[in-house]
Amino acid sequence: MTPGDLAQKPRPRLARTEVRLRLASGPDAVSAARRGLEPLERELGAERLNDMRLLVSELVTNSVRHACEAGAGAELELEVTVSGELIHVCVTDRGPGFEAVPRRPDDDPGSGWGLFLVEQLSDRWGVELHGSTQVWFELDR
Repeated sequence: MTPGDLAQKPRPRLARTEVRLRLASGPDAVSAARRGLEPLERELGAERLNDMRLLVSELVTNSVRHACEAGAGAELELEVTVSGELIHVCVTDRGPGFEAVPRRPDDDPGSGWGLFLVEQLSDRWGVELHGSTQVWFELDR
């Protein structure tokens, strides 16, 4: 092999898969979001995909519940990016946003567990306000 042969080999590309969905904010949003994740099963495996489905369900449910109550619009966006090292998921709506606070012992035991699950099952998560509300989480691969 000559030095010229080495220069002509292509560099490996970083694997990257994306899912982007615009969803009507209503009773079918959660099931539509979960179905939208199905193309990722081959790459992620059933167990990892099930964790993602749970967390996406929680974020979309919160978005539908809180953005709709605020009269903030009837659409939300789900974006998923999968790379070799990381899974990044973001749900965006036009709601007023919120400040993430930990659960307290006197919180209603029958609700409010969604973000607790996101915190427990994800490697990182957060809330960003940029004229819209973006709630995101990341899973290391």
